[in-house]
Amino acid sequence: MLSRVAENLFWLGRYIERAENVARLIDAARRMASLPQSINHPGSNEWSSILIAAGARETFGPDYPAATAEQAAEHLLFSKDNPSSAWRCLEAARENARTIRFILTRECWEVLNAAWSQMRFMNSADATGAALCDTIDWVKARSAEFRGTVYGTMIRDDAFHFIRLGTAVERLDYTARLIDVKYHVLLPSVDEVGSGADQNQWISLLQAVAGHRAYIHTTRDDVTARGVADFLILNETFPRSICYNARLIGDHVRALGDFYEAESPCADHIEGFVKGIADKSIDDIFDAGLHEFLTSIIASNYSVADSLAAAYGFAEFVSDPETDLGSPEAQ
Repeated sequence: MLSRVAENLFWLGRYIERAENVARLIDAARRMASLPQSINHPGSNEWSSILIAAGARETFGPDYPAATAEQAAEHLLFSKDNPSSAWRCLEAARENARTIRFILTRECWEVLNAAWSQMRFMNSADATGAALCDTIDWVKARSAEFRGTVYGTMIRDDAFHFIRLGTAVERLDYTARLIDVKYHVLLPSVDEVGSGADQNQWISLLQAVAGHRAYIHTTRDDVTARGVADFLILNETFPRSICYNARLIGDHVRALGDFYEAESPCADHIEGFVKGIADKSIDDIFDAGLHEFLTSIIASNYSVADSLAAAYGFAEFVSDPETDLGSPEAQ
């Protein structure tokens, strides 16, 4: 497979996943903002926090601290100036798919083409009021539809593994950002950790990642900061946990090695990344600082993406975990 084709597949997986995760970030803010004011941290702005987590602080502009629900949702969903908006992600995913249609199944192409055909006629009115919930659900459904079509129609060759690598890299990044925006930005006061406000916001976060029922089923325990962090970071069976997706990256790199009958040059790097997460306990993470751990994970995940790019000949791109999500304009 040509490196350019592999790169398009990798970013196709990333862009589709990113569109869904942007919708989930908005859903997290919407749920937290709907809590009574007495539950939320005084002076907190869930919407500015979500802009920071999405890497959209610079594209939104200097007024981001006072962002309203309508302004933040419109910027994250439909802004042409935000390279990580759902609109731009679906546009980029469709364009990537168009250039490699000979690799994808007809069903995969039709799902993407139909999604983009609908998205390009949406506008800011779809980011306000009751329409916002419908738009969030629509974006999540289109991502799930594409993911199901990939699983159901593509053979397990290198094309499949590159798409799934992109998905896993992107999902790991966003899970780390979601946890961090809740723990570090929304409730910075140590006195409030473990309070009713804390619990309600962790529940909202679990609901936003479709993990509330899974958490209760797995832990059989109350929702606590430590319990949710343990579940979303170290659980090996929940498909949106950091550990699960780190292992998934390693699995697909090994599968590519088997397919090409040669170990990937980045295999050792990724094995070290996976081991560094799996060997941690939640006590280790909290003792060192949850925010510091998550910041380190986001930076390490960027390093993993860079090592994949170097190993498989992707075009170089410049990205900064503090300001963006690594969306090369070449894509």
